[in-house]
Amino acid sequence: MRFLFFLVCLVLVLDPMASMATETVTVAGTGDSQELLRRLAAAYQQKMPGVRVEVPDSIGSSGGVKATARGDCDLGRVARPLKEKEKAYGLHYRVFAYSPVVFVVHRSVTGIDNLTTEQILAIYSGKIQNWKELGGPDARILVANREKGDSSRSVLEKKIPGFRDLTFVGETVYSTPEAVEILSSHENTIGYLPLAMAIHSNLKVLKFNGIAPEAGAVLSGQYPLASPFGIIWKDGVKQSALGFMSYLFTPEARRLMQHFGVIATID
Repeated sequence: MRFLFFLVCLVLVLDPMASMATETVTVAGTGDSQELLRRLAAAYQQKMPGVRVEVPDSIGSSGGVKATARGDCDLGRVARPLKEKEKAYGLHYRVFAYSPVVFVVHRSVTGIDNLTTEQILAIYSGKIQNWKELGGPDARILVANREKGDSSRSVLEKKIPGFRDLTFVGETVYSTPEAVEILSSHENTIGYLPLAMAIHSNLKVLKFNGIAPEAGAVLSGQYPLASPFGIIWKDGVKQSALGFMSYLFTPEARRLMQHFGVIATID
């Protein structure tokens, strides 16, 4: 027994990292910030090798709220403020970035780099059904929409007059990663996504009413379509989770966010 104890002590002396059990921090929720947080998690783990940050596939903002409230994850990721009924869970909410919501098209849609409010409403209601009517190719417009309650759709409903009241045509997609996949793999499609997901896809990002979704335009309000990326947590969350959350407000994290086309908040 004493010999085994000696061996364990020897291993710990020779390899100090062996004495540090890797802690896992799970961040569950929206698909909108999924890829961004995976990149941030990878960068954080380089600095903190004793912590593993897992960002599982999307369960939506509402799913992230419920999982955090139940204690199924350490942190939740949301792309909207907490709803009134969700505040009863006693969760804390903090915005770490703002992401423009952008309209995107498949690369097969040539000749179009901007859509107006009126054109968006006409496309999503089925009044315009061919790209040729907008100066594009002679091809049927394939429309991808998001489910009611989706964070990106909620931004459009608030910021585009008439969008909320449309009777929509096209297909409904139920997660942001699925939307990227469908739009990327089908010609002549149009949809909307957080810029953080669109910027690293092969999709073409469109201007809205002649304004590109750049940081200055978002901050000034010229580009009105933007959603908050937030983190939620409960009282008593473990220190390793708080450490990762604090990292989101560092200069290094802000530089990574800029690469993803999102606008970091200032701590």
